[in-house]
Amino acid sequence: MGIVAKRPGVGVQIMKTRIIAAVAASALSGTAVPAGNLVYQPVNPAFGGSPLNGSWLQSDAQAQNIPQAADQRRQQVFNAVNQAATSRTLTPGQIFAQQLQSQLFSSLANQITQSIFGENARPNGTFTFQGTTIDFVRIGSDVRLTINDGQTITQVVVPAAP
Repeated sequence: MGIVAKRPGVGVQIMKTRIIAAVAASALSGTAVPAGNLVYQPVNPAFGGSPLNGSWLQSDAQAQNIPQAADQRRQQVFNAVNQAATSRTLTPGQIFAQQLQSQLFSSLANQITQSIFGENARPNGTFTFQGTTIDFVRIGSDVRLTINDGQTITQVVVPAAP
């Protein structure tokens, strides 16, 4: 049974009419249809809904929080800009200078450590380099280090081996 339409939309209109007629005929046929009570079940767990809905409701609410979303986006952009600025490409000369400086500071740290804790450890002393002063003094079984870089003063207490 095919429908041939000469005008657009006429076939759809005939189909709608037939569907409405079929629904009306079944409704008026007098056949008993089993029915149950309609029971409302809340969605929100705070009002008696399933506890499994809590995380979904929370994430949905956070997604709709426009100011918080804007703050998060600003933070992401800020982090991306900072990362781009800090991960700039270094020349081989800059890489060498950084490694050399690291080695020199490491050697200096070893000399200071040997002066404080080595075989011929001194009871107190001061080291100065590039505007940083390191004072140390033995107090009982501890060594107190005071590091002054010109802006901040840091004190560290290290237990000394007897």
